[in-house]
Amino acid sequence: MAQSITRSIPPLVFQQPVEGVNLQPGPLGGQLGDTPTLLVFLRHFG
Repeated sequence: MAQSITRSIPPLVFQQPVEGVNLQPGPLGGQLGDTPTLLVFLRHFG
């Protein structure tokens, strides 16, 4: 039986500024609505 790994995102992460295509200026937390949201973090090795 596979184990599920659930981790919480530290609150400080939601205060970090973000920029990118289709994002509003401001912190990550400002990009999220009031409904559950799936966040996917991609790491670039270049």
